[in-house]
Amino acid sequence: MTSLAQQAPHEFSITWEEDYQERVNPGLMTSLLRASIPVLEQSDWQVTRVDEGYCETLLPLNKATTNQHGTHQAALMSLSADYTGGLALATLLRGVPLAGIHQCRENVSASLWLAGMNVRYKSPSTGHLTGTCLIDPAQAEEIQKRYFRGNRVLASLQIQFHSNGELTAEAEMKYFAQPTIQLSPTAAKPARSTLFSHRLKSSARMIAGLRAQLSLHPKLRTHCPHASLVAGPHGELLANHLQETLPQLKDMVLTRTQHIDELIREIPNLRQVILAGAGLDMRSIQHAAHFPDVTFFEVDLPEMIAERQRVTKLLSQEFSDQRVLLSADFKVDDIARLIGQHPRFDSTVPTVIVFEGCSMYFSEAENQRLFSAFRKLLQHPLSCVWADFVNTAVVSGRTNNRRIASFLEGMDSLGESFIFGADDPSAWLEALGFSFVETISAADYLEENDAVLNTYSFSVARP
Repeated sequence: MTSLAQQAPHEFSITWEEDYQERVNPGLMTSLLRASIPVLEQSDWQVTRVDEGYCETLLPLNKATTNQHGTHQAALMSLSADYTGGLALATLLRGVPLAGIHQCRENVSASLWLAGMNVRYKSPSTGHLTGTCLIDPAQAEEIQKRYFRGNRVLASLQIQFHSNGELTAEAEMKYFAQPTIQLSPTAAKPARSTLFSHRLKSSARMIAGLRAQLSLHPKLRTHCPHASLVAGPHGELLANHLQETLPQLKDMVLTRTQHIDELIREIPNLRQVILAGAGLDMRSIQHAAHFPDVTFFEVDLPEMIAERQRVTKLLSQEFSDQRVLLSADFKVDDIARLIGQHPRFDSTVPTVIVFEGCSMYFSEAENQRLFSAFRKLLQHPLSCVWADFVNTAVVSGRTNNRRIASFLEGMDSLGESFIFGADDPSAWLEALGFSFVETISAADYLEENDAVLNTYSFSVARP
């Protein structure tokens, strides 16, 4: 798939015919949308025709789509309008994969969202319902210009529905579209969008949903009693859906969770635990009663800190006297200064820093800066930082192993593509000044000969 994010308007590197075959043809889009939105599968909804700036869909009249009167459910007609107009808009973004639909990476994909809708129902729909959206050529040209100049697109599109040759409904749907990478904050634009916050919380809830599950592997005994509550129905749904796409990920999450818990329990006279990128990890509350002398520093973006505050109020006990919540942006903030200057932090006592599920989402330069900051916070000889890493082949996608390739395709479909890996994490950490590093692969920890688990490792580094 070719990205046009860096190209000038209309300087398309592929033809419409190529884009049609590779990205937006009816059969492909019907399959991808049904996989992403199960209600479309259940209703037998399908894309029947696409052209640049045009989409035609079919919502059959069947048991799943009808109401008590034997006519189409109005809500499903609105749903069909949403995806009919959305796909018509997507045809204008030639060569750009859609986040959440195509396999893609954040920096080469487009995010489309419905911002508003107004559906006017003309008459009961008593036959198969055909939906059409035709974008005016002048509007289509303006949409392409805005998007490929890097600007957010806000477009109002008209959709018509016909049944038995009669106009059944008309809809005005308002969408916005922009490169997915623009949803993330930058130093120039630090303000975070609502959609970025949604993605952030969704990812954290999904991981919590995985932590709430039990593994069939005989060596995995870990279980967080709070994970199900903090994941909520959203996290449970995402975790269950993930099992279909990435069945390996549950044991990967549970394996790293258990490995971290074992480390925390084995440090003599432990006094501090820093959860760097805490997400919805309830490790602080889970262990607080067993470690009354330990202070837990929970560090994450402001949105996640607010979410942690919300969900921990649902628990029977918050252990607020042992917990310190700190808002930070790891890409721009001086983490060593932020934590080191906190009045409750003491760099001279045994401390564990947990950097879980994070290194692969930061660039190498960002990781180097973060681990250097972590090292400054660890002045006691028993102190250490725990971190997980993926191999460089996982990041580059240069692998001949089908199981690894399938795993990477699944991560791409989730919008969770990796950008950093280390084939020898111990050497990489030692180059940053850590004098003693222990690394073990997830496969060796579980005593499994598994290609995917072999690419994933845990390191414990002491200064």
